[in-house]
Amino acid sequence: MSVKFFSQEWCDGATDAANASEPMLKGFKKASTFTNKMAFGVNGRDDLVTHVEWKEGRVVAWTGPQFDYDDLWLDIKADLDTWKDLAEGKAEAGKMLVMGKIKFAKGPMAAAIENSVALHHFLLAWGAAADHIDYDV
Repeated sequence: MSVKFFSQEWCDGATDAANASEPMLKGFKKASTFTNKMAFGVNGRDDLVTHVEWKEGRVVAWTGPQFDYDDLWLDIKADLDTWKDLAEGKAEAGKMLVMGKIKFAKGPMAAAIENSVALHHFLLAWGAAADHIDYDV
């Protein structure tokens, strides 16, 4: 059975995959202080947004939009194909940032650079959220 990209079922699977990723945890500059609220969205698609809450380098909540924009530390956007390529390991986050394929609508890009290894493994967890992910959303 397919799981729709950015659905709650997908968020739950991605949470489990991210929290099981030791490379992600080790990739943070300082995981013990990485406690933030973030948004990830698809360019031009206000209906495709998820919010992630982190505590000490672990995902504690991943849902549809639930936080006030002012409470978000980062708001990161990319097109659907870019997210898919990152989730499937066909692209690297650092390169996509440099190429402008990943955009920061809010927050410091330096956060992604200093935590680039964690970001890469976090995005790989997106592709491990389910056996089959339906990106036709």
